Amino acid sequence: MTLRRRDFLAASGVSISALALAACSGGGSGGGGNGGGGGGEISILTPEFAGTTGKAAFEGGILDGFFEGSEFTYKVDYTDWTKLNEKLSTSVAGGLVADMIMPGAGWVEPFAHKGVLTELPESLLDGLPVNENLLAQCRYEGTLHALPFFVDGRICIYNREMFDAAGIADIPTNLDDLREALKEVTPDGGVGIDLFSSNIRQTWSHLLGCFGGRLFNDDGTEVTFTDGTGVAALQYMLDLVADGTANFDIKGAEGQPRPWQQGQAAVDLLNSSLWPSFTEQSPDMVTEDAMGMFLLPSAEAGGDPVMWTGGTLLTMSARSANPEKVQELMSYMLEAGPLLTAVTESGKVPARTDIEDPVVTDNLMAQYTIDNFDYATAFEGGSPAWMEIRGLVAPELEAAVTGQKTAQQAIDALAAASQDALSRV
Repeated sequence: MTLRRRDFLAASGVSISALALAACSGGGSGGGGNGGGGGGEISILTPEFAGTTGKAAFEGGILDGFFEGSEFTYKVDYTDWTKLNEKLSTSVAGGLVADMIMPGAGWVEPFAHKGVLTELPESLLDGLPVNENLLAQCRYEGTLHALPFFVDGRICIYNREMFDAAGIADIPTNLDDLREALKEVTPDGGVGIDLFSSNIRQTWSHLLGCFGGRLFNDDGTEVTFTDGTGVAALQYMLDLVADGTANFDIKGAEGQPRPWQQGQAAVDLLNSSLWPSFTEQSPDMVTEDAMGMFLLPSAEAGGDPVMWTGGTLLTMSARSANPEKVQELMSYMLEAGPLLTAVTESGKVPARTDIEDPVVTDNLMAQYTIDNFDYATAFEGGSPAWMEIRGLVAPELEAAVTGQKTAQQAIDALAAASQDALSRV
């Protein structure tokens, strides 16, 4: 049985009304206040924990426990993911950067390069059960600048009934075989795989990893997707469209059931964080009997499958006046208890691999993501210029998918625009 957010809070002895009251306070002293002598205020900028229940979980369920009895207070600035880059850039220009910032994967290199984020001691990782693959998005020039908090795993879910009806018992282990299998399971009027309800930029970078490619070289100064892998990844998407097993016009609307949930797609390449909405909208479809899961296979026969990961990180401002306290807070947030509170509220995947609680283990998408961290080798970022480049990707990919450009023309244009951005770093 899946443990719901309200059930968890009640079982934990945390009152919903009490948490809501804490959320309405807009920050807190955690009981200790700023009673003099070495205290101060710790400011936090986060795109997570939105809304009344989110703020209640973060402040009443996590922050109050950390700050209680200390001489420090906290202040949280909540913002939307779509506005985080603008808000952070504005705060940098104004010299008022939050002590702790919770950016997305791929954001470390750009803001560390600008001197906004500071290096963190490797000792913060001591005893922390986090897969090494997740730390690739946390380093800049070889040094630790972030800790993973939430993980978004890009996985494939499939309709078992459709696969059984097509006589497909074994999941394909390479992209060519997957292409052929999708032809067999495509429902009338639908698609074999929903490629386009998810972010097209992330789908392409995921397939880039399946073809053995990367976005940038080791120091992030040159693009490397021009080695043929970028074209191959995009061409694979175009081939699926040509086969009729993918369709740019068949995709879900924000907040509405996706094509897979409506029986219009046999496979959905999706984000693991969608579990809460799936269990609410179509609970009968996400049981172990009805839904199977797999990772996108390698383009090469016999190669390892690839899981794309994004997520939310914990970082510290280079301007923080209380770095030790901020580091203590980061470590506290990654303890099993506080992290479980955060995961319960969000439905996302914890970066820790050792949380054996129904909130995680009953979340089939989360547990599958955790079980496959060893294959989490595809991700975005890798260059100080990424925040500028990332906005250039989708228009070129969409131009190819809609027939306005060939795969080669789209990748050539993206490479030229990317190199122009890199030249300004």
